[in-house]
Amino acid sequence: MKPRTIWLLVGLTLSAGYMDAVAFFGLGVFTANMTGNTVLLGGAIAARMLGDVRLPGGIGIVVPLLSIAGFVAGALVASTAVRSETQRPPLRSAALLAFVVALFVAAAVLYRLPHPLMAAAVALLSVAMGVQSVVAVRAGVPGVSTTFVTGTLLSAVMYLEGANQPHPAAGRANAGIWACYLLGAVAGTVALYRLGSNAFWPPAAAVALSAFAL
Repeated sequence: MKPRTIWLLVGLTLSAGYMDAVAFFGLGVFTANMTGNTVLLGGAIAARMLGDVRLPGGIGIVVPLLSIAGFVAGALVASTAVRSETQRPPLRSAALLAFVVALFVAAAVLYRLPHPLMAAAVALLSVAMGVQSVVAVRAGVPGVSTTFVTGTLLSAVMYLEGANQPHPAAGRANAGIWACYLLGAVAGTVALYRLGSNAFWPPAAAVALSAFAL
């Protein structure tokens, strides 16, 4: 794996784990982990069906559904934008990462308001995660994702064990990406409780720096 690719994947994975932690503990929903949001949405639907059931941490149907829709919309826009991109440097991919930074900044502004516009902030962050996920997959290594952590961890196990063709380098890469996501989540949680709304700036800087590795 090229050093520039490692730089890109590490930067985007750290920002994804960081922002997922900030969003979950600050807004009550994930913005990169759509598996978690699917569970939250399923629980909210079940609670609605059962009547007056109050689930721990239940935030209703709208917010997780909005996050999933935002992620899909961001991924769709990014996938369309880079589908035929072959030029170097990849200006469209760089523009998409600049767009991600702008979405982080906008979400930070919303979070600072006296009554945070939670749904709007969730939508912006989810779109950002969908966009950066496509850029990372497009520019990175097949089978390595900056947001699909379950698949990344599974790939690490299978590559290292040899079930998915013996490929220690790919196994180490996947394990490293998982560790970066974990580190980002730790940093995001600490930053949220120490910095409040200013916790949004470090991942914006990480994504901006990652663009130089494209």
